[in-house]
Amino acid sequence: MNEHPIRHDDHEPAALALLGVFEPDGRRDARVRARCHAVLEKRRRRSFPSARAASRRALEPILVGGACAAFLVEVLSRAVRLYRF
Repeated sequence: MNEHPIRHDDHEPAALALLGVFEPDGRRDARVRARCHAVLEKRRRRSFPSARAASRRALEPILVGGACAAFLVEVLSRAVRLYRF
């Protein structure tokens, strides 16, 4: 059982009736819509990456993979020297 009894004299329904309905501003709506369309149009135009961006996307994983491979080779060579296999 709850310690607090249910109160039937709440004023919430009356307070809710006083609230107005929010209507968005039509001019602001048009500005936001135009900005969104402009951003989408810019993204559509940039959908094909340039050759420089494409080479950078390919080059980064190759460099990171090379660094990881060099690290792995060094770890394995030190392990072989340590345990004298």
